[in-house]
Amino acid sequence: MDLQASITTIKGVGPETTKKFEKLGVFTVYDLLTFWPRRYDDYSEILPILKIEPGAVTVKGTVESIKTKRVRRGMHITEAVIRDESSAVRVVWFNQPYREKYFKPGVEYYFSGLYDYSFNRYVLQSPSVEEAKDFTKNTARIVPIYAQTKGLDSKEIRRALAEITGLFKQLPETLPQDIIESNDLITYAEAAQQLHWPESHEALETAKLRIGFEEVFSYILA
Repeated sequence: MDLQASITTIKGVGPETTKKFEKLGVFTVYDLLTFWPRRYDDYSEILPILKIEPGAVTVKGTVESIKTKRVRRGMHITEAVIRDESSAVRVVWFNQPYREKYFKPGVEYYFSGLYDYSFNRYVLQSPSVEEAKDFTKNTARIVPIYAQTKGLDSKEIRRALAEITGLFKQLPETLPQDIIESNDLITYAEAAQQLHWPESHEALETAKLRIGFEEVFSYILA
């Protein structure tokens, strides 16, 4: 795939989604690869359920029970109990009734979300969910949050990026090699990939340093 190809060439990006991306200034594959996150949510630490505290958390477990109820017109609440070897916790999703048939018996999933006081008890509120695999887009990692527009949220942007991760290595270098070496910087391609899919806090900071250095360098040259 060519870096200057339209984002319509990305699997799952149809005409309507393309219009939404264009509102964000993303027209090509290159534009998406260099569409930097605005901030990050840290769900990288996976805790036993017994040890979670109020705040952003990630747990891994199986669904013990789940049911959906209609509380008023246009409002459904899906409640579940997830369990690991240490304990169990209640989970609540709003207007996501499909969750009731989403989970496979005995399969472990990552749940990343806000553990907070609601409905007179502490619950894990509307967490993102992914099957426990080697590579996750929305859970169990440092999750990038992007500028968004109506109908196109960060989850959809991450899904599109996941389809083109193999293209990061094609991004051209933007600094002279001697500048990179003398300042102990990583390449532009490496920085771009780490900004979107940080492997660790250290890798993310190294990527930010690389992009930040380039911005200052360009300003000095100008």
